[in-house]
Amino acid sequence: MDAKPDLEIRFALLRRLHEHYLAYMGGPETFGSIPRLNADPQITAIEDAWLAWEDRQVDPATLPRSAEEFRTWFLEVADNHVQPEFCEYLADEATLGEIALFFMAEELVDSKFDDLMAMVQIGTQGNTKLTIAENYWDEMGEGKLEDMHTRLFEHSAQYMRKQLAELRIDDVELYCSEVYENACLLLMYGIHRHLVPRALGAMGVLEQSASPRFQAMVDGCARLGVPEDVIHYQRIHVHVDADHGAEWFEGVFVPLVQESPELLREISLGVLTRVRVANAYYERIWQQMKGVR
Repeated sequence: MDAKPDLEIRFALLRRLHEHYLAYMGGPETFGSIPRLNADPQITAIEDAWLAWEDRQVDPATLPRSAEEFRTWFLEVADNHVQPEFCEYLADEATLGEIALFFMAEELVDSKFDDLMAMVQIGTQGNTKLTIAENYWDEMGEGKLEDMHTRLFEHSAQYMRKQLAELRIDDVELYCSEVYENACLLLMYGIHRHLVPRALGAMGVLEQSASPRFQAMVDGCARLGVPEDVIHYQRIHVHVDADHGAEWFEGVFVPLVQESPELLREISLGVLTRVRVANAYYERIWQQMKGVR
């Protein structure tokens, strides 16, 4: 394992990456400011160094050696990634200010999830494409504008921002390396075509393990009297993500991990890297939440 990097430098580099990725995923109206991919040598250097560092954090002996082994391995990894203590805290102890702070941290990841889902579908075939397309259709609210997940998320986010303001809680503590690393990982994987297998692995373990955290948010918000329309986003994801996790495993992972040992390795690296990054994120955000009690 490498020595821990300078956190201030790490934070500055990750924030630079985040700004770059969001600019790259801008809408048509921002075409003049959308960066040309890989045209910035600083971005390329940061990404290469980060990828190499993350790969060194993974013990090759922990990767599955065959498609048959992948099933048991993945489900075990996902089951160990549900953060039971953190979920229990959200459900039973967290204050409204703490939950609002956590929600705003999640915004850095979730706000572009529908675009990432669209991007990883590019180039897939058969049942794999259909599985991702079905998940994307769910993100689109099954064709209803008012039910689009990003719109529901933003409705909840507006409420949570208001709570932070009224409670005079400064969200500056959200801007740290662990939060930006968690946000940047999926963006980097999704934007770069050669990293899409890792994106599929990372998104798959996210979907497989997210339901307990959404349920904990629902329970915590209900305990604190948060309006039902604000909780709606979290409530629908309790079941949606559980369904997506199962569908993703059968429709995306099963056919792809049989293609080649190299593809199996890339998908598995995406799973383990997402778990490592997310574990560090949850540990840090939990500390920050407790700091505003």
